[in-house]
Amino acid sequence: MTALSCEVHLEDNTRILVEGTIIDENNSPISDAKISVLIKRSNYSEGENQYVIGEGYSNAEGEFSVTSLYDKDEDFAIEIHGGEDYSTYVYKTNTLEYTPLDLTFNLETVSLKKLATFNYHIERTSGEANTLRYTFKYIEGFCLEYYEGTTLNEFQSSCYQEQVVSQFLNDSNPDIEWLLSIPFGGVVEFTYAINDEPEITEFITINEDNYDFTFTY
Repeated sequence: MTALSCEVHLEDNTRILVEGTIIDENNSPISDAKISVLIKRSNYSEGENQYVIGEGYSNAEGEFSVTSLYDKDEDFAIEIHGGEDYSTYVYKTNTLEYTPLDLTFNLETVSLKKLATFNYHIERTSGEANTLRYTFKYIEGFCLEYYEGTTLNEFQSSCYQEQVVSQFLNDSNPDIEWLLSIPFGGVVEFTYAINDEPEITEFITINEDNYDFTFTY
């Protein structure tokens, strides 16, 4: 847990309750998911300046009830992390402008997606001077929902959006090996062009927990 600095002014004698239920895509409960109450959290990644003011875990039924400190902050967030096997969900709001009357943030039912690891290995076997330009398009395993009061602001939300990874391989960097975390059952769009040849696109369905993909050129 990150220590609180003098920049954070917690509300005196005030506690909030964060509750809800976590399930997977088959409506089965997810136990031991970590629930963190945060302030000063950025929208798309864990910020260096964020602070944890409350923490807990879901039970065997996927239910959670976390009592937390409270701070009025424009970047108030509740993050649910299901570990390496599941996607991450973030509820975000501006508590300078909104506080529930009963000091309870009820997230009701939160559904997390099962994740798979896409391991790709690209190797040049055709010799020097040959190049490869490639792109992977996929849906990320992350969902942030931004609320203004009780209304979802879709413009400021970022939920299971498309991501793109592109690179150019040549004599200086002919091979690459990397991994991506992708929702199980998702499709990866692989587009490539060898030297100056036309682009070719392949679609890869991620139907294994650890999907190994090897490509040579």
